[in-house]
Amino acid sequence: MRKQIPGMAVNLNSSETSPVEPRPNLSQQLTRQLLTLIGSRNLQPGDRLPSMKDLAMHFSVATPTIREAVRRLQATGVVDIRHGSGIYVRRVAQGMVIANPHHGELNADSVMQLLDARLAIEPYLAGKAAELANGSDIDSLRAILDEAEQFLNGQDTKLHPANMRFHTRIARVSRNSILAEFLESLGELYAREQQDIMEIFNARDHDHRDHVTIFEAIRDRDAERATRLMTEHLISVHDVIAARLNQPPG
Repeated sequence: MRKQIPGMAVNLNSSETSPVEPRPNLSQQLTRQLLTLIGSRNLQPGDRLPSMKDLAMHFSVATPTIREAVRRLQATGVVDIRHGSGIYVRRVAQGMVIANPHHGELNADSVMQLLDARLAIEPYLAGKAAELANGSDIDSLRAILDEAEQFLNGQDTKLHPANMRFHTRIARVSRNSILAEFLESLGELYAREQQDIMEIFNARDHDHRDHVTIFEAIRDRDAERATRLMTEHLISVHDVIAARLNQPPG
């Protein structure tokens, strides 16, 4: 029988439980399609993309919709929007590449920079979530943890998305929509690197226990503890990943 986190039993079939996370919206889908377009055309830093109007026509969407997707890419440094000039590629995947037995090549620099970016914002978001979370927010976080716990027996294709939803849901609970959008964009743009992090860290149960303690701090409205626990969680992942990426091939 699957254990429950003490003090927060939730009936996942109850109508009072908030949805875990919405499906990707059109803007999120377009963000991924724009990345695919950049890659398929082999665009490099400094290269110009089609105009907003042309992109909207290409993807058969309204111009404001494509503008939102482009701004998501701008927020994560992939493109620059130069007013009166156009949209330009700013960054493509670069840096040290090493062998990854699961996915072929792994960009180690991108993985470490991604963890640095998360460490810069997620402890703050966890603290704000502890300050601002309501009952529905607590229920939604609890539901995600219950879902993730079911996949700890090797179902990584389901565990990884659940773990990422836990982090992005905390960002939403913080009520800082800009940082939440930024974190969600990082997850979308670096989905492969996020998966690599889980596989290299290779400590599913430990990771889940960290998530449980962070949840409990948010549930208890203890902002200082939530901030500290999220910091410790991300630092532990960062340090393990850094050590393992620097190991010579076995």
